Order: sequence, then C-alpha cells, then structure tokens
Amino acid sequence: MCGRYASTRGRQELADFFGIDVDDADELEPDFNVAPTKPVPIVLTRLSGGDAASGAGEAGRAAGAVTEGRTRAGGARGSDAAGLGRAAGEQERPGSVSDGAGGEERAARVERARPENVRELHVARWGLVPFWAKDVSIGARLINARVETAHEKPAFRRAFALHRCLVPADGYYEWQATEDGGKQPHFIRPADGGVLAMAGLYEVWRSPDAAGGRVLSCTIITTEATDDVGRIHDRMPMLVEPDRFGAWLDPALTHPDEVRSLLVPAASGRLESHPVSTAVNKVTNNGPELVKPAPQVGISSSAPLTLF
Repeated sequence: MCGRYASTRGRQELADFFGIDVDDADELEPDFNVAPTKPVPIVLTRLSGGDAASGAGEAGRAAGAVTEGRTRAGGARGSDAAGLGRAAGEQERPGSVSDGAGGEERAARVERARPENVRELHVARWGLVPFWAKDVSIGARLINARVETAHEKPAFRRAFALHRCLVPADGYYEWQATEDGGKQPHFIRPADGGVLAMAGLYEVWRSPDAAGGRVLSCTIITTEATDDVGRIHDRMPMLVEPDRFGAWLDPALTHPDEVRSLLVPAASGRLESHPVSTAVNKVTNNGPELVKPAPQVGISSSAPLTLF
C-alpha cells in the first residue's frame, strides 16, 4: 500500500504540468512526509456546465477544514467543496464510451473530444470519507483503494465511476524488513525526476450537523508492484501517464470496465529507489533531508513489508 509520500511542487508548477484551467487550491508548503488525513493537492475534471468552482459561500469553510494542520504559504483561495458537491450530484448519470476500443485508443479519443471539460486543482483530505459516512474518522482507514476491487467496494464504487482524480507526488516511501528485525525506509521516485501522477478517487462529504460543513477527501489507488520496486513491497500506487490524464479524469466515462482499461502497470525503468533515513518514520519530521540517500541496512530474507 501507499501510506506515506512526498509532495513539494508549488501551485504554478502543478498547474503547468497538469494543464490546469481552474486553480482553486490553497498554496501549501512543501511536504516531504505526507501522512494520512493531511491536506494534499489533487487534480480533477468537471464539465464546464457543472457549477464550476466559485470560491464562494460555504466553500471557504470546507477548505478551512481540509487545510487544517498544514501551513499555507499565502495568496490562497479555498477549494470549492460545496461546488464540487453540487456538481457531483449532477454528474450521477449513465454514460460511457462503449465502442470496444482499447484503453490507449480510448484515452486519445477522450482527450480530443471533450473540450468542455474543465481541469481543476484543489486541496483534499487524504483518506476518503464516503458520502454515507457518519463522520470523517473512517477516512483514516481509507487512504488506499485496490485497483482489483475498487469498482465494487461500497466505500469506493461510486467514486470509481464518477469522481476520479490525480494525486501529484515527488515520490513515495515503503519499508523493507532488515536482518536486525527493523525496517529500512526507501524513497521511490520517477527515474527522470519528474512528477508522479497517482490515480485517485475523491468524494465530498456533507456534515449532518446544523453547520452543514463539507469535506473534500481522496484516496490513492494501488496495484501490484512492478519488478523495479517489488523487491521492496508487493504493492505500489497506480500511476497515470500524461497521455491518459484526460480519459482518467473524464466525468462522462462511468463504466467500470472502461475505466479499468485505462490503468496499466508502470513501464519497466519508470521508477528508481534508494534507502533513506528512519527519520521519516516519525510523521512530525519534515524536510528535504528525508529523501536523501542513506546507508543500506542488511535486508532480511523474509517477504517485503511496509510500515502501514
């Protein structure tokens, strides 16, 4: 699973990389130790007629709830969780691309055919809170969704069909058993030093109390690890390449089989890893020193494992 990662890119860099049309995210300080329930940037798409983000009304309150606990760098606008909630309701309709084309062809076609889609940058709470949850506490247990079952699990199936997103990262951490009984953290990142676009799902949760606050939350989809990183752990985040951003984010593509066809394993050599300091084990530790290479401790002959 993916239980810790680094996310240090600023709003402008993310906007340029993902081709953002509407930047409705608070500016967040670089975070080299992103942990569950922290606020994180996400990229999503809504139809331009589906109540685009306005930054008004209760959206500010929702954004405040999402960004609590992570420092803002200033010049911020609140994520429009209220607008997202309304748009989510409008998007719950049948419809999919169903001509039998493969994932690659479908991705290219959707990218060309949907100029009305608006790509947006928001801040969400990591740990998906289903719309039916009584409170947000369940989110701490829903930080990952397995690609093999996300389309059928009650907590994820609506989001898998309707509310897909991308979760930007510099790289992620996994832990490997060592001969002395400890765990050696490793930082896994793109070999080219670029941005990782992790496949994710999002939901807008509405509080049942009188205040009626809303929380935008997300989860990261995981898959079997490729040979490059499988020696460290048997699961990894599902990555989405730029030529499939449009199709993965398209709110009109709702059929589970068609959506799943867009997700393919990372290419060999796409990722690289190196051991890092155990300082990353403590969630309050933060800073660029966490991702710097550290001496490798003897590896146990037992199966790879993770901290979570």
